[in-house]
Amino acid sequence: MNSLEKRTILITEGGKTSGAPALSPKWIESRKFLHFLPPSVISNGIDLKEWCEVTQFIKNDLHWLLKLPHHKFWSQTIYDKSLHSSLVSFLQEAPRFYSEEKDILKASPPAWNLFKETQKLVFLTFIRMATHKESKDSYISPEAFGKLIYDNFIFDVPKMMDLSILFGPTNSVLLSRMFKNIFTNQPKYKFDLEETAKGLTKVFQLVLGELGLDSSQAAGSVNYGSLSTEEIDELVTYILDISATLWYFVDIYPEATLILIKANIQNQLADFYEKSIPYLCRQVEIMPQNVKEKMTRNLNSGRKFLLQIYNALLHSGSIRLLLSQSNEDASWDREQPVELWLDWLTCLVSERQRHFLIDYNLIFQVQDDIDLITQLGIQMDSTRVEYVKVGLKEFRVEFGLSLTPASLRASDGGVDPVKMSGLILQVKELLPDLQENFIQICLKHYDFNPEAVINAVLEDNLPPHLNEGHSVPDSQPIPEVFVGFEEPTDISKKTRTKTVHFNEMREVLNDKQDMKSLILDRVDEQLAAEYEDEYDDTYDGHAVGSEEPDAHNGEEEFRRSFVVPRVLRPKMEEESDDEEDFHQPEEKPKDHFVTNPEEMRALAEQRRLSRRGNYRPGPAPSQRNVVGGPRGQGQEKETIVARRHKTENKTRGANHNRRYMADRKRREF
Repeated sequence: MNSLEKRTILITEGGKTSGAPALSPKWIESRKFLHFLPPSVISNGIDLKEWCEVTQFIKNDLHWLLKLPHHKFWSQTIYDKSLHSSLVSFLQEAPRFYSEEKDILKASPPAWNLFKETQKLVFLTFIRMATHKESKDSYISPEAFGKLIYDNFIFDVPKMMDLSILFGPTNSVLLSRMFKNIFTNQPKYKFDLEETAKGLTKVFQLVLGELGLDSSQAAGSVNYGSLSTEEIDELVTYILDISATLWYFVDIYPEATLILIKANIQNQLADFYEKSIPYLCRQVEIMPQNVKEKMTRNLNSGRKFLLQIYNALLHSGSIRLLLSQSNEDASWDREQPVELWLDWLTCLVSERQRHFLIDYNLIFQVQDDIDLITQLGIQMDSTRVEYVKVGLKEFRVEFGLSLTPASLRASDGGVDPVKMSGLILQVKELLPDLQENFIQICLKHYDFNPEAVINAVLEDNLPPHLNEGHSVPDSQPIPEVFVGFEEPTDISKKTRTKTVHFNEMREVLNDKQDMKSLILDRVDEQLAAEYEDEYDDTYDGHAVGSEEPDAHNGEEEFRRSFVVPRVLRPKMEEESDDEEDFHQPEEKPKDHFVTNPEEMRALAEQRRLSRRGNYRPGPAPSQRNVVGGPRGQGQEKETIVARRHKTENKTRGANHNRRYMADRKRREF
């Protein structure tokens, strides 16, 4: 059998048989579908009985609609405009899970049961509208199905979002299949979702404008005055409705997160949270007690949904991709999702989204994501990771929140003495003048956070009751923690850290003789540290530089030291000098810098001859006298022979052109 859009159904009218399209206004029945009335109208003049009658009519009409055959159901759905108005009114006016209107209906069990039955029929109607194949004979082709639901406005993005918040908490599985079928058969809804995401950013700005926190043109009318209790309540409920609707839609259809990210909704969401939530929290605190509890509950629920939306957007582009993709896929870059995760978190820290980041970390631990990425074997930029950790830590310190793990706290509300001792030592490392008992009191006030205590003391920002306790005596000293080491303690190292007073330091600096010896010792230590094994230490046993002329700093050190004349000395001093002269030992021979070269050469020649055995050296060659006597008096024969020999053998050694230059000189002169 053909699909519904191509099918023709035979009908008989006036004895004649003819064919009619399966989708045609001919198949609809004239029926008036009523609008759903919100339960709030019951307390505004309409009787509960009247509300139940209207709801009963809607229930009966939907029950009749669901029993229609396939071609009549789709014909009624497409061509009956009152049906669409009735369904839209229910999506818009039906009480949400957080609404107090449910209490009005629950007060009357028949009314509550009627509402639940009507709600179920509405859900089944949309389920059938989103199904293009009911059986083997009753079906619509996917192409025609996508065109029918889009061109006739059977579904749109606002309707799907209302369906999410109404039926998402209890029927998320069926809704997920429904949305997936709709977006698969009609991709145009993805473009509509992008436009909806842009509209959400404007909604955030409008709310900020109502609170007087955004003066941009997109914020519309800005309220600069104080808001009434009713206005604050309406804004809190509106924020809860937006956040819950968007969260359930993202949770039911996770593929929408990538489309929302393209619209940069994550930055708008974090900025909206940072500006609006702290302001609303302060406003709710001063509200009357009769409305404060409800407003606080709704505001906290809205905060949680906003944080869950951000987490879903963040993980869809990072953690979820890492877990879904296979490690064997070489074409996929595993570092790109990690870079996206780091970009988002570093952006929160750099823009100082303090309230948002602290609240986000309370529900979704940043350290858990870091550990998971590390377990997957992916290398993260340690600098950026540390930047996020330090930024989060600084934000918590600014608000005086605890950085101590929950496991540190004992069951009785206190802290283990050993761990308390460690916390006190952390504070005393930077603030040694504080008393331990005072530090312990401050730690209890700041939830055992040593960083917060140090920061408060340095900024002189202690509470008044702690500011007066600087002189609290140490009535109960904290037991110190002793850690045993196997190696013995080096006592000599402790003397190096001895405290030197100012007067002692001045005496040391004024003693120039000790300073000179100290400098020489330091130079010797540096030379010894730079010693190399390849250094030739042949002459290291001799005194170097102590007796050389260039070892003196000036001319005065060559002179004899000043001696008091004997006639001017006291008598006892003269006798002591005589005794010293009498007992003065003989002067030792000076130790030269190097050994005489002639002696060294003679010793080397002896070692060489000893290795050659019984060799005996012959007579030393006679030296030729080439100088001769004065000119004009004639030269001896030995001198002439020596000069000729020198001239003939000039080219045997180095400088081989000496002979040539000598002949040239002789020719010129």
